[in-house]
Amino acid sequence: MRFRKKDEKNLLKVGVFISLLFAVAMIMIVSIGKENSVFHPKINMRARVENVKNLKPGSSVELKGIRVGNVDEIEIISEDLVEIRFNVLEKEIQWIKKDSNVSVSTAGLVGDKYLEIYGGSRESQPIDPVNDFLRSENLADMKQLMNKGESIATITERILTRVDQIIFNMDDGKKLVDAVNSLGKASLNMEKITQELRDAHLGETIKNVNKTMVNLDKSSASIERITARIERGPGTMNSLIYDDNLHEDLRALLGGASRNKIIKYFIRESIQNSERKKSKAN
Repeated sequence: MRFRKKDEKNLLKVGVFISLLFAVAMIMIVSIGKENSVFHPKINMRARVENVKNLKPGSSVELKGIRVGNVDEIEIISEDLVEIRFNVLEKEIQWIKKDSNVSVSTAGLVGDKYLEIYGGSRESQPIDPVNDFLRSENLADMKQLMNKGESIATITERILTRVDQIIFNMDDGKKLVDAVNSLGKASLNMEKITQELRDAHLGETIKNVNKTMVNLDKSSASIERITARIERGPGTMNSLIYDDNLHEDLRALLGGASRNKIIKYFIRESIQNSERKKSKAN
């Protein structure tokens, strides 16, 4: 079958166009395969979380911010747990430890969901993909944060309402200002009284009173010692107070003197001399 020259040119153009499309398709396949690690060996793993938070099969799996795999399946296994089956590059499995955790994160504020692997201590052994599975920590999601924000806002509104009531009851703060002014006046009055007491030398008066009290204490102690000495004896005062014989002797002497005229004479003269001296003095 022979083609015309015009048809041959058209077939050549179509062949070149198809070849270019095939080359572009191959480049795209290689690029996508490189990005998704299609041509690298992968290992299947499992994770169990309480809530996948709208995570879907095909979502990416990241380790330390690097995409290392994809989510394959999501299945509910109990009332409290959801199992996520995913694949990870074989060369990256060494960095995932037995005590590593997973969380469902969001790319940006409203971006796509992805499974993030994080944590793991250096001392821990690498995870066994067949027998081990990763768990999630109880991290606060956006809904919990919003609920806490609403609670805080409610409490703040309640506090502000109470403060507003207090200010209203205080007549927009006038009563508080009056109370402060009253305290200031009372402080000034106390200061004036204190200054007047200082000017009146009250301190010196108190010192003199203290000295007088000390002297009275000393005198009282002396009198107490003298009284005790008289009670203990011996001595004239003790004999006069406690000796009955001395009392009888004085009584006898005075009685005899009343009967003795000579003694009466001297007593009378002594009295007369005393009266003369008084009259001269007047």
